[in-house]
Amino acid sequence: MYQQYGWRRSIVAGLVFAFTACSSPTDVVGANGKNASVRLVPEPPGARCPQGGTAIQTGLDDNGDGSLGDDEVEQTSFVCSGSGSPSGGMSLVKLLPEAAGARCASGGTAVLSGLDTNADGIQGDTEVTSTQYICDDGEGKSGGAYLVKLLPEASGTNCSRSGTAVLGGIDVNANAQLESTEVTTKQYVCNTLTETTGTNALIRLDVEPAGANCSLGGTAVKSGLDANGNGTLETSEVTNTTFVCNGLRGNDGQNGKNSLVRLDPEPAGANCVYGGTAVKSGLDSNGDRTLNDSEVTATQFVCSAANLFRTKWASNPRGSYISGEIPSLWVPVSRRVTIYKTKDTSRIKITVSDNFRVGVNINGGSGWYSVRMNGSGMGCDARQYNSNSSGWGNNYHLPFANVCLTEQLPTGLYEFDVWGYSDVGTGFIGHGTSGSALLLAEEMDDAQPYAFSKAGSPGGTTSSSLVKASGREVTFTKQSASTLLKVTLADTLRAGYAQDGGSATVMVRLDGVNTSCYTGKYDSQGAGGNFLNPFVMTCILPNVSAAQHKLDIAFSLNAGGGDAYLGWERSSPLLLVEELPNTGLTYSNMNIGSGELSGNWAGVGARQITHAVSAAGKTLKVTYSDTFRAVANCNGRWGFVQLYVDYQPTGCVNGQYVWNAGANQQHHHPMNLTCLVPNLTPGYHTFSIWSTTQHSDGSSCGSNYFGWNRGQNLLLVEELP
Repeated sequence: MYQQYGWRRSIVAGLVFAFTACSSPTDVVGANGKNASVRLVPEPPGARCPQGGTAIQTGLDDNGDGSLGDDEVEQTSFVCSGSGSPSGGMSLVKLLPEAAGARCASGGTAVLSGLDTNADGIQGDTEVTSTQYICDDGEGKSGGAYLVKLLPEASGTNCSRSGTAVLGGIDVNANAQLESTEVTTKQYVCNTLTETTGTNALIRLDVEPAGANCSLGGTAVKSGLDANGNGTLETSEVTNTTFVCNGLRGNDGQNGKNSLVRLDPEPAGANCVYGGTAVKSGLDSNGDRTLNDSEVTATQFVCSAANLFRTKWASNPRGSYISGEIPSLWVPVSRRVTIYKTKDTSRIKITVSDNFRVGVNINGGSGWYSVRMNGSGMGCDARQYNSNSSGWGNNYHLPFANVCLTEQLPTGLYEFDVWGYSDVGTGFIGHGTSGSALLLAEEMDDAQPYAFSKAGSPGGTTSSSLVKASGREVTFTKQSASTLLKVTLADTLRAGYAQDGGSATVMVRLDGVNTSCYTGKYDSQGAGGNFLNPFVMTCILPNVSAAQHKLDIAFSLNAGGGDAYLGWERSSPLLLVEELPNTGLTYSNMNIGSGELSGNWAGVGARQITHAVSAAGKTLKVTYSDTFRAVANCNGRWGFVQLYVDYQPTGCVNGQYVWNAGANQQHHHPMNLTCLVPNLTPGYHTFSIWSTTQHSDGSSCGSNYFGWNRGQNLLLVEELP
């Protein structure tokens, strides 16, 4: 599967290093010029890209069909996964239309390039270090390509520890090679000065028995880096061992002196750039069994590595993460996270909490929300669609959530970022979140049991009784009766095809029996509709016995006619069950509808818990999973929901905005809001959910409702490691 684009608008292309445009600085203006076209094709791992990547095929659309055919490809370049340096910036290229004038007689394209110094995936004006112009050729003749070449850079003036030189320029002689005379920009991405694992040095003192290493016994001083981050120096992590031996017995009437070892913290400085431990040794001259400063005869240093990258979990920073209008082109949308994976056998769980709109003021808008790993697809894609049978234009900003799980990956550094694409109309990501959109990566610890299934094909039902969904089942063995089961379902749901007022239910079953883990969906827009929305449902199932169990998914059409449809246009569903200790977390999973709520910010009934923060410096992950309908019977207005802590707003917000050219709206949709709350003081704190229908001008319209056809209104607080 590939995507094709014609350069007809201004486009930012992050992570793309080579473009071809229909241009020439010197050609004579003619008629019927042809458009340049670009096609992106996945590149499997191989000689060109060891970790896979993307082939960028470019050329002229000679037959004018709007697509780049195989026989029209003039140049292919490759963007490989994992090619970035953790300490440097990625090279970005931005193409802007250039009006006819002094630079280009017939207009053309301005090629802006530079390093992404703030690592937001978008080329800001202050990051542009070079601008070149490719001028249109009215006769459609192919002009010069903008090329980028990467060369190793030795240690020296440009990079103290070596790196990569990024060379750029226009292929003036059209030989598809960037010659030294064509280079107009040169930038450097330098290697980091320290290790990327961010691991601390540890030391262990073991008693050494009398033997080959110490004839009268002594102490074995073992050191190494804490590769698995558990705070203990394991035998497999020991990289150096030295021995401090007890003294020999002296002559009659003269006792030998014992050797002693002392470990002192070493601050960051000349001996250890990032701090560590000073290992001091010497003879206990005065026999007090304490190594005094005057008795120290040798000092060695075991230094920690720099904490450049997070382990266990990492998230994107808070900020104003709205994408702007997304065209029919894959574009990055400023959500990026990097995590260092510490085990070959573990997986990384990705959690997305965001807002997504497809198609603005049109009927039948659709688009994709995709999370990529190291620049390539990872099977974390979901498509959203909305239309109505009356052909009315519509505009729906809806809460968006997804949860994905990687395969077992080798230990190392991984980067995840979000891309958007619009099939019909333009899309928009992040409106209504007030900068709290979240991309969270967590390493799934082998010590915490979990099981999952990604199996399940799309399908529909017209039955009003629950019908088992394809795939979507997982068998697992619960280890302890006292633990909790945390169940997560990520899927896509439609309620009532071509209906006004269709509703559906999705149920999690345990050993074939219905549970309290279910959600409903309802759509009414004044005409037959078709709303296909990705969703996440999170539940807690307590009091499950320690034995083998099976979870599966069933769904039904409740009312309104048409069908209920599960799994449309997504890479795969995910059914995940995690066994959690009943400590270090707090939850409420009651089943209570909120009633109609309107006006300024106020608490949503029965969605409040108190959690005791165990220690200073903890970051809390808060999950609120429910159904949400905003501003009933109003058109073109927002309704919002927000996490409050100690009755104060946290800024972790999401909203629903519904507009239709023909009628007022009612949409009860599943919602999964995930928030991170750092730096609370140790002790008890109150977490609650609040809501408002108040507009930016102070007016209020309609009412919000939470908990329609929902088994659990889950509010869960967990402490991250």
